[in-house]
Amino acid sequence: MNAEAMTPTILIVEDDASIADAVRYALDKDGMTTIVAASLAAGRTSIDRCDLVVLDLVLGDGSGFSLLREIQRLAAPPRVLVLTSRDEDVDCVAALEAGADDYVTKPFSPRALVARVRAILRRPGPGTAKAASNEEVVPFAAALLVDPATRRATFGRSELALTKIEFDLLSVLAASPGRVLTREQLVEKVWGNDYALTPRTVDSHFKGLRRKLELAGAPEGLIETVRAVGFRLRSTHTP
Repeated sequence: MNAEAMTPTILIVEDDASIADAVRYALDKDGMTTIVAASLAAGRTSIDRCDLVVLDLVLGDGSGFSLLREIQRLAAPPRVLVLTSRDEDVDCVAALEAGADDYVTKPFSPRALVARVRAILRRPGPGTAKAASNEEVVPFAAALLVDPATRRATFGRSELALTKIEFDLLSVLAASPGRVLTREQLVEKVWGNDYALTPRTVDSHFKGLRRKLELAGAPEGLIETVRAVGFRLRSTHTP
């Protein structure tokens, strides 16, 4: 959230006027400042004025994914809550992997959406996340390097193109290699105490993180799922 702003500014990118009005009314009633954009083109002109974007994935002038990817390339990207009309893993996982902080499926309760927005805004921002270690560089298995100070992670010679949440999850695990962390512990450390999150959402972020590690040459199973408990980063591995 902008340090000088008394209230958060929320950009609503939605081409369905009735939905946009309902979201705007709920957020305004909760004391937030809102900007409504009915197209991707209009949304792009207001990105630098907002703290969070409520983004529909299907818009008249293109896919919301394109704007989501543009947002993630910004030096200080706003948070993103995605709206999707279908509760399908392929849409939700793709949005999370592209950098969205959370998603809401239509139809939705405006009050529930406001609660999600508030929860996202309470999350620590990049550089202040609870996942950050006091150590400048956390080496692991002689190949994985996680640097919370610069928010860079590499495996071997390959730099990992991680989303904010993927980096924070990896940083938490790398700080305690071999230790099993429950989903509840990970949510508290990465998202914060007040964030309501389903296990499927946590697992979706790990799916993307694992794929990026393996593409960089990491061994399969470097991040282990401990059934009915949580996740751990293996303290040893064989090529």
